[in-house]
Amino acid sequence: MELIESEFMVKVVVVEDESVSSDYIINLLDKYCSDRFTVEKELDNIVDAVKWFTDNDCPDLIFMDIHLSDGLCFEIFNRVEISCPIIFTTAFDEYAIKAFKTNGIDYLLKPITEKDFYQAIIKFFKIRRDTDSQLKENEKINALELDKLKVYKERFLVKLGNKYTPLKTDDIAYFYKDDIVFVKSFDGNNYPISNSLSNIEKTLDSNIFFRANRKILVNINAIEYLSQYKPGQLVIRVKPKFEDVIILSQEKSSQLKFLLA
Repeated sequence: MELIESEFMVKVVVVEDESVSSDYIINLLDKYCSDRFTVEKELDNIVDAVKWFTDNDCPDLIFMDIHLSDGLCFEIFNRVEISCPIIFTTAFDEYAIKAFKTNGIDYLLKPITEKDFYQAIIKFFKIRRDTDSQLKENEKINALELDKLKVYKERFLVKLGNKYTPLKTDDIAYFYKDDIVFVKSFDGNNYPISNSLSNIEKTLDSNIFFRANRKILVNINAIEYLSQYKPGQLVIRVKPKFEDVIILSQEKSSQLKFLLA
């Protein structure tokens, strides 16, 4: 039987007051997926379970019997918050609705068959995969929102002769590297600047300033025209004129066309 691939080891806690049942669950985990699951703790009563869940991080999955030696397992949820999925194991079917009002993802009736156990594990992996996908999507959305809130550099202090002048970013046509890095303004002036192109790039809006190659960082408003260099590759002409031919790689050519579209 093949399980859905898991990148990380799944930490499991078994809450079961019958050692035979607890051993059976652990043996099934070892049989089908020993390389994906590790049993963190075995518990057999409410008091010990509450203490353990209070003192430790929540595992990835819990197998939990409903009838424990000192009462029904639902008392645990009244005393401590448990956020991970739970597979309930019981000989009684009357608690199913109450179980699914917690974090229950499956309800296995004893005696538990290997088929039912395996299907419950498959369900857990599918839920975990969907949750991980949603978390990754949320991370992307958050990153985009943070990018929107990012404050970009509005001016650079440049030196010409003995004078320092604040130069607005909007007035910069491009940054380029010769022996050192220079700023070229739209009015055609060159200013040396003590910084690297990579560091400068991080402070600018990537929708406005495009890193054409290792030598030049271009304000897209300075682009006069594009022309084909080789199949899939572009050459760009900027104004004020840049002395070297600005050749883009295929990847950079695609990025620029997308940016300007």
